[in-house]
Amino acid sequence: MSLSLARVFYLGDRYHGSQWQPNVRTIQGELIDALHNWSKETHSPQTVQLSGRTDKGVHSLGQLVLIETDMPIDLNRINEFLPEDIVLWATANVADGFKPRYDVLMRHYRYYMPLNETDIDLISMRKAVEFLIGSHDFSNFSKPDGDRETTTTILNVHFQIHQNICVFDIFGTNFLWKLVRKMITLLLEIGAKKYDYTIAKDLIENKRGIKGGITPAPPEGLILIEAAVPFRFEPCKYAIRRIRKEISERSDFMSRMSASLTSLTNDFFFDRRIPF
Repeated sequence: MSLSLARVFYLGDRYHGSQWQPNVRTIQGELIDALHNWSKETHSPQTVQLSGRTDKGVHSLGQLVLIETDMPIDLNRINEFLPEDIVLWATANVADGFKPRYDVLMRHYRYYMPLNETDIDLISMRKAVEFLIGSHDFSNFSKPDGDRETTTTILNVHFQIHQNICVFDIFGTNFLWKLVRKMITLLLEIGAKKYDYTIAKDLIENKRGIKGGITPAPPEGLILIEAAVPFRFEPCKYAIRRIRKEISERSDFMSRMSASLTSLTNDFFFDRRIPF
């Protein structure tokens, strides 16, 4: 079998995470089924490998999938067997021995958080970020994951507020379970003046904790932008148009849903005109 590396877009809210699990829908499971239906070969998590795990509800633009197949890769044909919210959109050739989970150079996540607060202490948030960058024990920022090592490297954290949305970009070599989402929560709580910025240093150095731990930020705001590798990818124009179409249609649906639920609440709960 030959190896092909592909970038995969997905919206994660309808799936139980990216990693294959029995009896539930996952991104890897959908890819395995699509590749089987396309190639008529037998596929499994060993022949369809992702570059990392994303949680239920988390999205991707640049997740990587390594595909072992005897067929010449045809993204448009494979995409016909995938749901509209999962799209393979670029391919690259790789050498034997490449491990998508371990040979990625860097990962880039972006988090979008709408803000209700107008008085955000950005200075304290930036001071807290200084303690998070570098190689540290992030056990206070992650959910236990078996015997996995809790020391990892955060290369950079950048954030800005645009149109009342705080956009976080987090770059690292690899990420622990729920690390990004817990980091977002802590920074926003520092910005809201719930904690002093030195709490970040104390958590990194295990000098103190937070009762009950840090609650992860909601998954729907998190997107895996890129898993960086030293290969040139060839994008598929039709697949990119498919992504744009899906995002547009999903956005329109969510806008209509939001308007309906807001109006329902205003009509029948705020005014106490419950019709039964």
